[in-house]
Amino acid sequence: MARNEPWSDTENAVTVRAYLNMLEQELTGQHYSKTQYRREVAERIGRSEASLEWKFRNVSAVLADQRCVYVRGYKPAVNYQDSLADEVARQVRGRPDFFHKMDTAVDRDAADLLDLNWTDSVMPTEVLITDGPHRLHTRGYHTDYVAREAANKSLGDRGERAVVRRERSILEAAGRRDLAEQVRHVSLEDGDGWGYDVKSFEPNGEERHLEVKTTRQSINWPMIVSRHEVRVSESKPEHYVLMRLYNFGDGTGYYELHGAISATCDLDPLDYLALPKAGAA
Repeated sequence: MARNEPWSDTENAVTVRAYLNMLEQELTGQHYSKTQYRREVAERIGRSEASLEWKFRNVSAVLADQRCVYVRGYKPAVNYQDSLADEVARQVRGRPDFFHKMDTAVDRDAADLLDLNWTDSVMPTEVLITDGPHRLHTRGYHTDYVAREAANKSLGDRGERAVVRRERSILEAAGRRDLAEQVRHVSLEDGDGWGYDVKSFEPNGEERHLEVKTTRQSINWPMIVSRHEVRVSESKPEHYVLMRLYNFGDGTGYYELHGAISATCDLDPLDYLALPKAGAA
């Protein structure tokens, strides 16, 4: 079969079924082999493994555009066809427990991990959830899992605690035990209205105001920030650090964005506070 021949409905159906099987196994903590899935599907539909891997990434993009969890390792590839998105929606509707499994995975409590293997990363180079043509689809997806995971207090708290320990460890290693003893878990000790979670220091004594955003998802998973956090970051950008923890608990990675959030992030308003205009009735 030629590489440039359009994918048929049957090929899409087989591919989406395999992808959702992988995702359900991942959501429920089951071990599986991406390679085995890819080889079996490629052989069944007569496509190359490379083209199939790209199609799996298209499926990730369908789910990402609907704010759903997607399979780790298949970074969303945009510009998918509506027929693929329709097939994903059709098969999801045929899996009654699909969103329950996603709910459970996103809502589960996080362990207080005392020994993390940190991976220092640069920020993502691609915006993978955009205001593109696919964002306006209405296909029955009922939950914004980006917002839902961000509301997981256990996950957020464990991420903040891990950062507090890490900041203290770094300062102690730099010979600044005096500063390490002053690191504060601000959101826990003083309340969450300060616009950041952790007060720390550079070894030279400069303050670091860290707003910690924790996810179990990949490095490309978007963050939820509040208007207040944006304003606080703009008031003292020289101290403000937006710290992203990703793959939390499973090879935890992080990156830091220094300065005003409005300068370091593309901000997409998800909700509006609406009041009736005078004379609108």
